[in-house]
Amino acid sequence: MKGYIGSVRFFKNLILLLVIIFIAVPTTFSIRYKGQIKDLQAELEQQSNKLEQQNKDLQAEIERLKDHHIDPDGPAYQALYPDFYAPQELTADQAEDGVIYLTFDDGPSARTPEVLQILREENVKATFFVIGRADGQSRQWMKDIVADGHTLGMHTYTHNYDQIYASVEAYLDDMYQIFTLIKDATGVTPTVFRFPGGSINGYNYEVSQDILSEMLRRGFVPYDWNISSGDASGSDTTSDMILNNVVGGASGTDRGIVLMHDASPKYTTVAALRPMITQLRNMGFRFDCLHPETKPILFGYSY
Repeated sequence: MKGYIGSVRFFKNLILLLVIIFIAVPTTFSIRYKGQIKDLQAELEQQSNKLEQQNKDLQAEIERLKDHHIDPDGPAYQALYPDFYAPQELTADQAEDGVIYLTFDDGPSARTPEVLQILREENVKATFFVIGRADGQSRQWMKDIVADGHTLGMHTYTHNYDQIYASVEAYLDDMYQIFTLIKDATGVTPTVFRFPGGSINGYNYEVSQDILSEMLRRGFVPYDWNISSGDASGSDTTSDMILNNVVGGASGTDRGIVLMHDASPKYTTVAALRPMITQLRNMGFRFDCLHPETKPILFGYSY
């Protein structure tokens, strides 16, 4: 070992080792640096794609707002909830004689499965104007309504007359919640709605026309009724009374929208439903659910 250190062979090997170090170290740094550059380039490309998509979304939103004809000098509430629009053009001009539209307000509830079972067995389609019940069971009932081919409409989220009719803005705030709930629960965008208490009532007379105009501008179609089952009167309303109210109301009309309620206490409504369908069929009526093409029946307006 002593003879090796300081020998010519020692210095040759030392020089060779230094050469290897001088070559290897820059190469290692170069490889690491190139890796960092690739990572940076990938991140910049990802950010660029994200910005490009955001720009496309913005341009699409601008075009959509143009399609909805928002008046820059119009009411400020027109700009609220830019995604709160019906997915179709507003038509609502089909009015067929001999059709009865069974409608159920205030659900979903524990009575919903019973109503659906009867409708299924009788091969009848109906319309359910639901309120803001966001629990898992209520969401499932809403899915069941859609799965059976019925129409799921909006009836406000809170059903609080003082709150929703305080202003147009308040109404839109509430309706946007039920709109979103229905979409999230079922994947279906609602297109029809019903005013709590009807389109003209003692709570909304100051704002009803403005609300109606704004909802129509957004493509949603409102429906009142011309046949009342009377099942909102209280627990003393028997199934026979409900049946007679509906059959009697239908006897004086060519087409009818029947108001009923889907709420836990409405056992008599469920009991009246099957004989109601039978008697209306015997009178020559057929049944359908409301669509945005169906001409509305509205209080205070000709139909």
